[in-house]
This record gives sequence, structure tokens and C-alpha cells, in this order.
Amino acid sequence: MSPQIRKLFSLCDVKYGWVLLGSSALFGISNYFDQTYINDPIWVHISYWFSFAIAVLWGVLNYISHVRLNSMYKKQNDIQKYVNQLAMSEEDKLELQTYLEDYVQDLIQQGKTEDEAAREAINQFKVKEFLSLSKNTMFFNLSAHYYLIGWTTITVISIILAWLLETALFPDSLVIEAVENVLAAYSIGLLGMFFLYKLIDATIYQKFKEVFE
Repeated sequence: MSPQIRKLFSLCDVKYGWVLLGSSALFGISNYFDQTYINDPIWVHISYWFSFAIAVLWGVLNYISHVRLNSMYKKQNDIQKYVNQLAMSEEDKLELQTYLEDYVQDLIQQGKTEDEAAREAINQFKVKEFLSLSKNTMFFNLSAHYYLIGWTTITVISIILAWLLETALFPDSLVIEAVENVLAAYSIGLLGMFFLYKLIDATIYQKFKEVFE
């Protein structure tokens, strides 16, 4: 399997899937009753908006889970404290700490104070760490979020299968129509989320360069 296909169908990359599932289920129920009633009661409209709100919440949670940059924005000048918070083995932490301390000594010899040298050494490592998150994509040079395209593809295929099922066996089924509407709405939403994530990536990347350049 090619790397591109693997990225597209890394379906487990979706985080907090139960939140998205709850949103889609509520949307489906709302859509079913929307087709059932001639004059929609107010609670149908409220449940629609509530399902959208849950979907937005999922989008935020999912993105945050993929881009954990909080610690990278903090100004730090304590090498040991910085290294200790990293998720790596004790051996790797010791090696990194030694590297950063040697780098600090070089910067001090160049005329920087110890605090300035430690801050610059940490920031230089943060830049390398941040860039290593890139999956070498040409689009903003950040994490691709290609799994959203994969899920969009799956939902579109599911729409086609549901339509064939309805046409062949269950014509005018409100349940299947509701499922089709859910799949259509969330396929558009997932595709839109992909481009929204890319715009957020670009914004973070620019902010990151401003902070550490």
C-alpha cells in the first residue's frame, strides 16, 4: 500500500469519534422527524442546531488532539525542566539534555547570558521538533489530515449503496432517506473540515515562526 493511500485510510486517526457519532445520530433522528411532520415542531429545529453544535465541538477536540503545541509556545529557559516534560525514554532525555547543555555553553562563549543561551537552545530544539511533525506534504508543509478525505470517500460510497438499497428494495423509505441525508451532510462537513484544518495549520505555522524566529 502506497504512503498516500495509507494516509487517506488512516481511519483510526479520528479522535473522539463517539462525539461525531452522537452528532450524526441526532442529525439523523431530526431529519427523520423533519420528513414525518408537515409543520416541523420547534424541537426538530433545536435538535438540528444542537447536532451541528456537537459536530463543531468534535472538530475542535479532534484538531486539538492532533496538534499538541501548548508547551511549544511557552518561553522556557530551564533545560532540565523542559527535557523532563518530554515523552521520551530516560536515556533519550539524558542524551538530549547533554546536547542542549553543550549548545548552551557554545552560546555563552559567543557572549549570551546563561538564561538567553538556555532559551535559545530550547527554542531551536522546538523548531526541529515542530518541523518533524510534518508528513512532508506540499500543502502548508504540515500534518495532512488526509484521514478526513478517507472518511469522506467512505461516506460517499455509503450514500451510493444506501441509494441502491432504497431503489431496489425499500422505495420511499424515510429511514434510508434520513441515513442518506446524514451521510451527505457529514461528507460535506468532513471535506470542509479538511480545508478548515489546513487554514488553521497555516495560521499556527505563521505564529510559530513569529514566536521562534
